[in-house]
Amino acid sequence: MSLFTRSSGGLNVADLAMRMYESSPVWFQNLGLSLYGMRLRRQRFGGVFAATLADLRKSERFTAAELKELQNQRLRMLLETAFRRVPYYRRLAQQHGWSAERIDVDRISMLPVLEKAVVRQQAADFVADGEAETGGISINTSGTSGSPLTVRTTPAAVQRNYAFFWRYLEWHGARFGDRGVTFAGRTIVPQNQKGPPYWRRNYAMNALLCSSYYLSDESCPAYIDAISAFNPTFIDSYPSAVATLATFINRERIAHRIAPRSVITSSETLLAPQREAIELAFGCQVRDHYGCAEMAALITECEHGSYHVNPEFGIVEILRDDGGACGHDEEGQLCLTGLVNDSMPLIRYMIGDRARWSDRSCGCGRAFPVIGALLGRTDDVIVTPEGRKVGRLDPAFKGADGIVEAQIVQTARDTVEVLVVGDAHFTDAAAAILVANLHARLSDAMHISIRRVAAIPRGRNGKFRSVVSRMS
Repeated sequence: MSLFTRSSGGLNVADLAMRMYESSPVWFQNLGLSLYGMRLRRQRFGGVFAATLADLRKSERFTAAELKELQNQRLRMLLETAFRRVPYYRRLAQQHGWSAERIDVDRISMLPVLEKAVVRQQAADFVADGEAETGGISINTSGTSGSPLTVRTTPAAVQRNYAFFWRYLEWHGARFGDRGVTFAGRTIVPQNQKGPPYWRRNYAMNALLCSSYYLSDESCPAYIDAISAFNPTFIDSYPSAVATLATFINRERIAHRIAPRSVITSSETLLAPQREAIELAFGCQVRDHYGCAEMAALITECEHGSYHVNPEFGIVEILRDDGGACGHDEEGQLCLTGLVNDSMPLIRYMIGDRARWSDRSCGCGRAFPVIGALLGRTDDVIVTPEGRKVGRLDPAFKGADGIVEAQIVQTARDTVEVLVVGDAHFTDAAAAILVANLHARLSDAMHISIRRVAAIPRGRNGKFRSVVSRMS
């Protein structure tokens, strides 16, 4: 997403700030990002963060029975809030006579599943009474299908969320405050910049922020030099971005000094060839994880290579298409109940991704459930006229209202068509924002058009890829 939010009307403070950022020298951009990083540091790592992380270090060694009891306690607390303070669930509880103390993990299936479309259409009804006036936080997500959703949360929930993430980083050799390199979706490098640096510094977070939109055979050497000089403990990246860099290193047999303890991936399906290329290039393990802006689940890969549901974070079900629970090695839909964010509870939320359980007993010693495979989030990459490979584009949908779902299709080296299923709020102005966001991430030389459609064709698994390349 953009560093600053743009409005669909005339210039506002965010527009002016973005223009000033883009026209400033790199040192000033680093300063601006670091000041913003100071704000994020307080927001993410203040408050309950330290206490939550300390508790998580203990609970990861709980027995299965202890973890289940912890889940039951937190589920009942969440349901008590939902049935009392959240309009959507309050109506259902009154209608069905539900009582929080009578529902536990084993009986959660008595509650109905929740479709994402319902949350989008009735978003205000999922926010707890009083939260809209307390200065909480709004998180925008587009999801793998390009269907935007705004999630309401609190600073405490954000801090709990980041405590889980840092426990996961600790599994793989990092400690709080270590140097990290990130490849993500923020447009930190102005579009009119023609050469390196394709990265910026966030001194407050001890991070080197690398743009994932400028990777190409021509730019990879500059990225390699910058990351080598920064000497990170870990790299946190979309698989497609770091795999592009790794593939270049391996193909060209580049000597480098990049030696992280781990490479952390998320947000896309990590493919086996990508994992192999990254591990060969950097001489360390790749560890993948699955999360969502809705704070409904966290699934993290341990040091033994198992994908573990974090049970303190949320309750994960995998359901057949008929609504029944899947057995081991049976593919189904992820149904998630988040236990972290009681400002906007999402209970039995159908996020749209698919997975299957495993009965594997993991040697790491944690009694966390094991996911056999995560089967969503597989996208193609867009190749720009300049030869850059862009593999993560759903941040481009943020700020473009009225999109129910969308698919980006590349039909030629310089041509992209976006199929949009829109509601009444998808106006010409929203389409213009989407086109501008894509130009910022791809290229001014790219011809980008919007085509409204009634529906987007699904694959055999019931999903569609948000990015499709029709180039050979």
